[in-house]
Amino acid sequence: MRNNIFILLFALGFINAAAQKSTDNTHSEDYYLNTWDKNLSSLLKNDSNSIINHIVFNNSNLLAISDFHYEKYTSNIKSEIELNYDIRVGEILNDYINNGSNTAKILAYSNYLGVYFEKELEDNELPKELKYLPFALSAMNNMAISKTGAAGLWQLNYSAARKEGLYIDSYVDERKNIHKATKAAISEIKHLHKLYNDWNLALAAYSCGASNVNKSIRRANNQMNYDSIYLLLPEFGRDIIPSLTASIILHNYADSLGLCNNKINFKIAVDTLEISKRLHFIQLKEVIGISIDTLHFLNPEYKHDIIPAVSELYTLLIPKGYLAAFNKYEDSIYSYKDSVLFDISKPVILPPPSKSRHYAKYEPEQVPDGSVRINYTIKSGDNLGYISEWFDVKVRQIEDWNNIYDPRRIRAGKTLKIYVDKDKESYYKKLETMSFAEKQKREGKTVAEKEKKKEEPLGKDWFYHTVKSGESPYIIAKKYDGVSPEDILRWNNIKNARSIQIGQKLKIKKK
Repeated sequence: MRNNIFILLFALGFINAAAQKSTDNTHSEDYYLNTWDKNLSSLLKNDSNSIINHIVFNNSNLLAISDFHYEKYTSNIKSEIELNYDIRVGEILNDYINNGSNTAKILAYSNYLGVYFEKELEDNELPKELKYLPFALSAMNNMAISKTGAAGLWQLNYSAARKEGLYIDSYVDERKNIHKATKAAISEIKHLHKLYNDWNLALAAYSCGASNVNKSIRRANNQMNYDSIYLLLPEFGRDIIPSLTASIILHNYADSLGLCNNKINFKIAVDTLEISKRLHFIQLKEVIGISIDTLHFLNPEYKHDIIPAVSELYTLLIPKGYLAAFNKYEDSIYSYKDSVLFDISKPVILPPPSKSRHYAKYEPEQVPDGSVRINYTIKSGDNLGYISEWFDVKVRQIEDWNNIYDPRRIRAGKTLKIYVDKDKESYYKKLETMSFAEKQKREGKTVAEKEKKKEEPLGKDWFYHTVKSGESPYIIAKKYDGVSPEDILRWNNIKNARSIQIGQKLKIKKK
């Protein structure tokens, strides 16, 4: 009898643990569902003049679907990601469906952007089902900011975004630039999958932070299994796999679930401008008539309607048809109420940082076995691409070993620690005293003639400017009368103003 009671209690405990994903919280206390519903409501309420309002909407006829059908749908989906149906997936899926027409709208938006997401995923050889992740993470709300500070469609946290080279400051948050954020998120997920070799754990690390996943694995007696660590993960990110599973089911079986197949009838052609001075959206609206809503939609990364271009160029998207007006009235645009809009005595009031903000610390690249540390001093003209080739390591490894969050910001004179094969230590140490040409020659690349050619005198109307520390095309242009940043970029065939390097020689035409 005693043994029977023990077995019964054990069985009840097992069932309770399996069901705990759903019974820990009521909906009113459910972190994930509350956050997702809030993001959905905010998107539909505030997203004026956006794609959402251009959906050709058909009424949905919601159907009552049983767990049996949900489980069948899950088993029919073929994916590299391990997908399993459980009670928690059903709860999340029911919440999606119960939002009815609102869910149908963002489902159409998700499918619209999914074409772009899938191409980026294919280019990086990642599972195409990850294109449904933004739906699960942010309800397709690009303005969504979580309690932990994660932002944008992909809900990138600060440390991961900076690590992937995105700019974030008081005025700019590139996590809200869909193209840049997509590339950054894919790169981060790809890196985490290499670290864990398991999609569920990699996605958990993306959502919760690798340090939290590692801690949970240790607390679960080193079980490298998502289900084993689910309840040990922080509440804010633990539902990444159930929500992704629900999102995949919803997208693949929308018709069967009674959600109509909405189409987006939306196209917008744009021109890209490089802005070299401070610019406020109000100046564009008042002088050439571009609506603030349109500027918000095309340029969501600018937090306070201000492009803070003082020492470097920033990108601005405007609708086709306004470029000629911008060029014609450029001086008037920049000068319109500039003393009021940029009055330094009235600084922009920024929201206070969240007291609950927490950024996960990512695991660095591991030091290879049999390696030894050597130091290398960055020289003028070096970049991480060159350095990684010379030392036969990856750029990612150099970044992680040296806590480099933006490879474009490295400076000559900084010392890098690099781990190399112990047996070739003396070989790599010689790089410290070699010239750039000598290091390239080691790699089988001849640069002496190219460098000599660069230093040859130009025509009488041209000369070279050697880029110094802290200089940008805008700062350089100010040194020469009649020269603009755009001239410098065009003369030197430079597409990205932020890509210029210290020591680089730029052609300048005399005016």
